[in-house]
Amino acid sequence: MRSRMPKIRTTPLHSTFATEVHVPVMDILDDPDAIEELKGLWQKSPVMIFRRQSLEESELVRFTERFGKCETTGRKDIQSPYQEQIIYFSTLKYANGNFVGGFAGGDDVDWHSDQTYQVRPATGAMLYGTEVPRDGGDIYWADQYGAWDRLPKDIQQLIEGRNGTYRYAKRYAMLNALELKDKEKANAMLSLPDAQHPLVLTHPRTGRKALYADPTTLVAIEGLSDEEAARVMPILFEAGGHPSLVYRHKVHNGDLLMWDNGCTMHRRDEMRLDQPRLMKRTTFRLAAGDYCVPKA
Repeated sequence: MRSRMPKIRTTPLHSTFATEVHVPVMDILDDPDAIEELKGLWQKSPVMIFRRQSLEESELVRFTERFGKCETTGRKDIQSPYQEQIIYFSTLKYANGNFVGGFAGGDDVDWHSDQTYQVRPATGAMLYGTEVPRDGGDIYWADQYGAWDRLPKDIQQLIEGRNGTYRYAKRYAMLNALELKDKEKANAMLSLPDAQHPLVLTHPRTGRKALYADPTTLVAIEGLSDEEAARVMPILFEAGGHPSLVYRHKVHNGDLLMWDNGCTMHRRDEMRLDQPRLMKRTTFRLAAGDYCVPKA
């Protein structure tokens, strides 16, 4: 029996963990075979870049839900007025002077994975650039499979099978003034219970191990004293953001960026408020049987 020829052409951007996908999303949106092929690619390359796309917000949500259930945010101030599953990151303003969306400018919080401070994080993410600044705002991803491989053997043996404690307050202290400084919203986030997640995740399909040690939220390691954790955590953080593991992407209008937070970390360059920017993001839940999903 002849195997089906792949429909999707790709180009590696960094080793095997970041890949450019050469296909218009609208050409495969309703093609189950192509979506299955794309899922297989994503399990091996957790960062995928689709350049020069043209998508309505409803189409972005539809494409997202081919991979997992979309989340909706409780923060109405950054939510799309058209699709509740989409949030905006922007330097643009409404007529009343409020920013269109959140996280408008300044520095990022450095290397991180989304929602690690939540008990049940949603690890899938897409970011669609509709208005992209000329300068600044480049986005970086770091390969956490490679981070695990970089760790000394004794550190691997020490952390495998242990949970970490992840706390929002640590990230909050790193946020710039334009992020989440509203007192009521901040209090709601700061009151979240600590999350417990494994420090090492294993991909159920490929068997590869990924480090899951977010420098912005990890505050303790199960079974280690504060002194021992203080020695080990910088080793984990250095491996997680090592330059050899990083793909840097210059975003252009129409770029659709898709990544798996279970086996990558990301950050961006500083954003300037004098340049227009509008990015649209969806966050979605991945199946534990198919992806690196933290579950303590």
